[in-house]
This record gives sequence, structure tokens and C-alpha cells, in this order.
Amino acid sequence: MKVLFCYRYGVLGGVSTQLLNRYTHFSAEFEIGVLYEADHGMVGHFPPGVARVAATDEAREAAIRQAAPDVLVVIDSPSFLSAWQRAGSPGSLILEVHTTTANLSYLGELSVSPGHIVTVSEYMRAKLGALGLAPISVVPNCLDERWYAETVPPALGSTPVAWIGKLDGHKRWRAAADLLDRIASARPRVTPLLVGGYTAPASEVSALTTKLATSPALGAARWLPRVDYDQMPALYSAIGANGGLTVSTTTDESFGMSVAEALVRGCPVIAPSVGALPEILPEEALYPPGDWAAAAAKALKALSDRDFRAALQSTASLVRERTHPEYALAAFANVLQRSAKSSKVA
Repeated sequence: MKVLFCYRYGVLGGVSTQLLNRYTHFSAEFEIGVLYEADHGMVGHFPPGVARVAATDEAREAAIRQAAPDVLVVIDSPSFLSAWQRAGSPGSLILEVHTTTANLSYLGELSVSPGHIVTVSEYMRAKLGALGLAPISVVPNCLDERWYAETVPPALGSTPVAWIGKLDGHKRWRAAADLLDRIASARPRVTPLLVGGYTAPASEVSALTTKLATSPALGAARWLPRVDYDQMPALYSAIGANGGLTVSTTTDESFGMSVAEALVRGCPVIAPSVGALPEILPEEALYPPGDWAAAAAKALKALSDRDFRAALQSTASLVRERTHPEYALAAFANVLQRSAKSSKVA
């Protein structure tokens, strides 16, 4: 069975990395292809010929015609829907929804009826169900084998407290910088660490570097605009093994992949109680959205209280099970079977 996944852009993190995580296990069962509207370094992570860029409407239509998929999976990318229609609507259509933002508005303007809706959490199932969409299945995000490989974390000279995300309002990097400043002010041996942002607009990069240069407690901070995905498991392990943690300041999450990654690698997380995060984090890890004092208090406690650190990681085994690629493959295969049956009935 030919399955073609279509998404807006290939970039480290989020949906793009999710497709890469799926590839090895999914390709053992299906013929997998990936189309992006633009690429920022992800295409080369796939074997040659698996992933490609279709940068224009005409290119997207031609690529879908050429692929002749049995199943087209469109992920938060309306342009691929119209391209699929112009290509003659080959195969059955599955919509996969990860976004929690205003981009969801396109779902109310669909000119086609998908055979199935796929999303990544019970939170998102309820959100989409409220829009009148059906049928909906949950296929959780997954990790690949490198996340389960053992590493020997280096001993660092300080304790990292990390924030990982895009430099945008959704992830609230400005609130994150203030939170790291607050934590580092209370614990001088803490090294604030910000990871991400190499595709951010120049204005956001300028604002971040100015913040780092002018905030006294962030003088020892490290900003890593990009970390190769292969190095991320070791980075999380090093943070956790040196008594550190990660903090999240997100406004919403359909799943919370960076949170799941940290837990799997033994790194405690402090995060707001938003979106699907309560599905994968224990109550001890959650703070009321926007309550930065509570977030800082939990982070500081995690830096000094061993029992609290253990409590923060109490859901790690559940997350390991839920994010295993075989779990995702079984759930996705079930969706394909249901979609195929629906197509035959239609």
C-alpha cells in the first residue's frame, strides 16, 4: 500500500520529526512517501527518494499524480487538499491534525470529505469532535530507536535548566527567558539553556540576543539555535543527569513532543496545565497557565528535592509505552483498515 504524507515544511521538531520517527517502522509495512511545501534540512534525513519538496501548486499536483497513492495523508496543509483534487483525488484521503492554533479554521472550510481524521491525543479528539468532525482516531506521536539507546552523560560544571521551542508567541519564548532569569537569579550555579530558533525572523533573534545581553542573571545563558536531532536524546540525558530540568511556557499543545522526549530520557519537566500535557505529565509537574511564580517555585524545588524530581518522572514508563513506534504503527494500521472499508462502502 502506498501512503503519501503531505506537510507544510521540513524542519527539526514537531510534525517533520514525527514523520521521520515513524518512517522506519511504517516503511516495513507500507510504501511511504513524504511531500513538503518547503524544506529546512529534514529531507536529507530520509533515505534518498522518500521525501521531496513541492514548492508550488503545480508541483504539488504533479507530485501527487506521479505518486498515485493508495492513501494520501494531509497534515495541517490546505494547499495539498486542493492539489489532490486537481490531481483527480487518487486513493483515499486522511486528514491528520496536529495544530492547535488558528490554523484549525481551515477544517470548517473543507471542500472535500476525508475518509478519516487522525489526531494525536484525547484532548485533540475532543477539540475536533466539537467541530462536528468524524470519524476521529488517535495515533499518538512516537519516538524512534535512538531515544531508547543508552548514553553516558557527561559531568557538567553547572546545572542546566533548559527551554526548547520556536521563537514565537505560541511557545512564549519571552516568558521563558523571564522564567529562566528568575530561576538563575535564585540559583547562581544554574546555567539557563535555550534551544531552537534558527528559522526565526531576524527581529525575534535580535530581541532574544538583546534579552540575553541585558539580563544579569542570563549572563551565563547558552543559546543553541539548532541541535541536530541525533544529538537531542543525549542532550536531554545530560540535563537530567546533572540535576537539571526543562521548563515549558507553551500556550497549548496537541501532544507535547518535547515534554515526552525529556521524560523518556530521564529529564524532569515543569509545564503549564494546557492542552494534552496533563495526559502525559503528573500533577506535580503542572502549574496554572501564566503563573510564572508557581512555575519558578516548582523548578527551584526540582533542583533541590530528590523525591520531587522522582515524582516529576512518575509517568515516564507510560510515556515510553505510548510513544513507541510499534504502538503508533498499530494505531495507524487500524485507521487505514477503517478508511479502506469506508471507501469500499462509499
